[in-house]
Amino acid sequence: MRKLTERDILILELIFCGLPLAYYLLRLPLMPETVPVHWNASGEADRFAGRFSFDMLFTSVTGYLGLLFGIGLRRLICSISKSESQQNAATVERIMKWTQAFMCLLFTGMSLYYVNHITLSKTPGSDFIMKLGGVVIGLVLIVTGNQLPKLRRNGTSGARTKYSMSSDEAWQRTQRYAGCVMILAGVALLAVSLLPSMTTGAAAAAIAAALIAVVVPVVLYRGGKNQR
Repeated sequence: MRKLTERDILILELIFCGLPLAYYLLRLPLMPETVPVHWNASGEADRFAGRFSFDMLFTSVTGYLGLLFGIGLRRLICSISKSESQQNAATVERIMKWTQAFMCLLFTGMSLYYVNHITLSKTPGSDFIMKLGGVVIGLVLIVTGNQLPKLRRNGTSGARTKYSMSSDEAWQRTQRYAGCVMILAGVALLAVSLLPSMTTGAAAAAIAAALIAVVVPVVLYRGGKNQR
């Protein structure tokens, strides 16, 4: 099987981001002339627009904003890592390619959710968005944790602490430890976010707990035998 090129991946992402627009155009003839496009904190519609309007088109193409954001973020981070070794630059490139794909998933998922609710005259909530955010962050943690041990000691990327920068051995220990912590936190966040009973507040708390669970142990890590 032929390996997908960067161009192939971009085409697939463009198609995926266009799914909400395709769904909206299919539902357009069945929609009422005026639809709600904004809701207040109480869930009541407070702004309306025509079924074929800028508001609806913008909502339908939000996935492409996620793709643009992902591309911009990848190019920025990769340009910074170019000064490092070829292996480090390749590792960072892999992480950012996955991050770009996850940005497409996040923004396209939100777009499809709102388009579906608007076309069906339903009031959207925030629970799905928070769950989707938790899933995306969990996936990013898993991918990053898997790639982290492949990084060599450098001054721009990886888990850089006073201990990890002290030697190559300390660096490798820290990256392996940080990678395991990130993968475990990502899996836990992924599982919690997919629970049917997960609410917006609980999802936000789970995301915060996962990020804290990653940062604090890594910062405090001293490499076992070298701990004083």
